[in-house]
Amino acid sequence: MAQKLVIGLGNPGPEFEQTWHNLGFRAIRLLAGELKISMRWSGTEALIGRGRYAGQDVYLLLPQTYMNRSGVPVERLARRKRIYNDELLVVLDDHDLPRGLLRLRESGGDGGHRGLRSILFEFGTPDVARLRVGIRDESEDPVAGGYDDLAERVLQPLSERELEHLDAMAAGASRAALDWIGGGMIRAMSRNNNRRIEPPGSGKSKGADKKEDSKRTEEELDSPGVE
Repeated sequence: MAQKLVIGLGNPGPEFEQTWHNLGFRAIRLLAGELKISMRWSGTEALIGRGRYAGQDVYLLLPQTYMNRSGVPVERLARRKRIYNDELLVVLDDHDLPRGLLRLRESGGDGGHRGLRSILFEFGTPDVARLRVGIRDESEDPVAGGYDDLAERVLQPLSERELEHLDAMAAGASRAALDWIGGGMIRAMSRNNNRRIEPPGSGKSKGADKKEDSKRTEEELDSPGVE
């Protein structure tokens, strides 16, 4: 039976909700809405939802264990449902990528992200697909790396304008995850890799987004859609 598991990384609690580090949570909630999937508590360690899309069972998971133990509920669900590592996609923020940039990869290291590190550890392999969404402000940090205050940067409350950008980035990540579910990694990479989601109202990505939306509409006429 074809199935996919998409995990959004973040920290539980209202104090973390409006931060860059919870971008993964926001993306999965949007994806759940798109697929009409209800997220429910599974024990005390995760919110999990299940639905159907493009002829596949789709599981969505939001760990509620804090970042450094994110892999525990993911591995537990995967073992119970016999979901393999090549059927997983992890959605996360990445401070090494410029803000708004999307990057999909099938395998690799954790890049210093504790949530992804926990998942790779629990599965014992680097071969877990991930969708990274850049959050680095190039006006403050032109070059990636060398941060002494990274935790403070990713967990600080955001301004109203930054929250609008965060929501737009989460929406873009949700669409990219849907591409992965329905068309696989190659299709998702070709449509989303190095796509940059600019702040709403900036005018920089409006044309590209319109072209992308038109492309999606044409292709989705033949899509099996939500089942």
